[in-house]
Amino acid sequence: MAQTSYKETLLGMIEKLVRGQWSVAEFEQAYYDYYLEKVPDGVLTDEDHRFFGSVQEKLDWTAKTPTTDEKKGGWLTQEEFVKWVRLQRDLYFGRLA
Repeated sequence: MAQTSYKETLLGMIEKLVRGQWSVAEFEQAYYDYYLEKVPDGVLTDEDHRFFGSVQEKLDWTAKTPTTDEKKGGWLTQEEFVKWVRLQRDLYFGRLA
């Protein structure tokens, strides 16, 4: 599979999340394993890996209702996660200065 196919698939998943077509749970189920298990080494650029990897890692710090201690530790609510992903996507595409 070509590099763009994996990248396009990952971007498509992100778009479904930020457009509200998928819940965070649906996104996590599809994205997490796809990025970690299906995308072969060497098919994405370093910049792509930084972006997609940061999304995957932030999922590890996202909960439906994080406790006060979790929030102090950097956890996000699902709503905050979607906003964060939207901002990171825009930065990735260079839409923001």
